[in-house]
Order: sequence, then C-alpha cells, then structure tokens
Amino acid sequence: MNEIVERALDRPAGKPAPERAALRARLAVWGQRLLVLAPGIALIAFWQWASGRIIKELYVSKPTAVVERLYELFASGEIYPHLWITGQELVFGYLIGVGAGIVGGYALGRSPRLSAIFEPYVMAFYGIPKIALAPLFIIWFGIGMWSKVALAAIMVFFLVFYNVYSGVKSVDRELVNLAKVMGANERQLTTHVYLPAASPYVVLGMRMAIPYSVIGVIVGEFTSSMQGLGLFIHEASATYDPAGVFAGITILLAFVITANFLAGRLERRLLRWRTPMGAAPTDI
Repeated sequence: MNEIVERALDRPAGKPAPERAALRARLAVWGQRLLVLAPGIALIAFWQWASGRIIKELYVSKPTAVVERLYELFASGEIYPHLWITGQELVFGYLIGVGAGIVGGYALGRSPRLSAIFEPYVMAFYGIPKIALAPLFIIWFGIGMWSKVALAAIMVFFLVFYNVYSGVKSVDRELVNLAKVMGANERQLTTHVYLPAASPYVVLGMRMAIPYSVIGVIVGEFTSSMQGLGLFIHEASATYDPAGVFAGITILLAFVITANFLAGRLERRLLRWRTPMGAAPTDI
C-alpha cells in the first residue's frame, strides 16, 4: 500500500509543494479507508464462497440472497412499519436515558451527600441484568412501544450516568475554587466549569449507549411486540428464513453506524477546544 502511494506521489513531480501535500493527504485517507474496508470485504467474500460448501445455506444464507431480501422488503414496503416503530423506540429510549443519566450523574457528582446516600442503590440496580426487566416492563407498560422505550432508557441511563458522574467528580477542585473566588455563581460554575470539563465523559457515555439502546429495544421486541425489527427477525427465525434474519440484522447495523457517525460529528463539534494532549475519559 505504501509503495503504491509513493509511486502515485512521484508522478506529479512538477506540481507545487502544497498540491503534492494535499494529494499525499488524500491518498493517505483513501488508503486508510481501504484498510478499514478490507476485512469486511474479505469476510463477505468468504461467506459467499463458504455458504453451501462448508456450511449449509439453510443456516447462513448468502450475501447475495440477503441483498435480494432487502430489496424485496423495501420495494414491497413490508419493512417500513417495522422501521417506524423501532426507530421511535430507539429515539425516545435513547433521549430519555441520556437526559436522565446526565441529570443524575451531575447531581450526584456535585453533591457528596447525595452521592453517599444514593450511590449504593444505583450500584445495586446497575448489577441487575437489564434483560430480566423486560417482562416486568411489559406488565407495567403493556406490549406496545413504551415497554421497549423503558428498557432501552434504563440500559442507556447507567452508561451515561457513570460517565457523567466520573467526569464531574474528576473536575479540578482548584479550578472550581478559583472560579468561586472570581465571583462565579452556581449557574456559571455549571455552564463554564463543570459541564465543559465533563463533556468528554458525557460524549463517551452517549456513544457507548448507542448499541445498548438497540439491544434494549430488540430484546423487548423479542419478548413481546406487535411490530418492530425485533419481531421481524424473530418471525424470520421461526420460519427458517436466514436471509430475512440477516436482512433485519443488516438494517440494525445501519442504525448503529448512522448513529455513531452522527455522534462522532457531535463530538468533534462539542470538543473542538480539546487538545490531543488532553486526558481521555475511561470506559466504565
């Protein structure tokens, strides 16, 4: 790969140095993208070859069959009601969980007294497998959309809560005291000291919570649902339709990739001030 890049750079020898530098940067970006795509392409090619040769096609289908199934689903409109329901559940569950996690993490991080009282309870609830709560939420909220929203929100909440809590607790006390000496009130401390200092932790928690919100929604739809991608995947599995199962999984992957892309854009926008030398938050 490096030799190809070097040969490509040697050709436009007559170009000015800035243009050569820009070309070098573009080639480096495309080279990195090819390196990222190469394992996925190799895996799909092996899957296509192995299906029917090493593993029965009944179990794993083929990438070409999955693409055909996706085309049928979107062309017929069969998948749109499922997408609409699952999309609503993901958005509402994620937003509720993120909002509650930020508020709760900030409140306990700022107040040692509240932290001493409520942290043991939060830890106790955090230790409960969230999947076990799915039947309980169905009893409380019914088999409609809101039981899945509740399950996704509770899974998102704990990830965001602990990242925000850690970020607020890690704020330099000398910086806080200096701001107080300069006359900052509580609102100014929140907006100009605590939240900017904790923002890397907040963004990390938000990005980590994306796949967990998907897990919460899909598990809820597996348990009991009238519509949704989880129900679609479950029915495809029950009718021995591996192409349908992989088609549903592919759509879920598209959800996660899109959400991660948007979260990455938000992170770059919110953390423009951060230098590469800054300490990175830890994965909880």
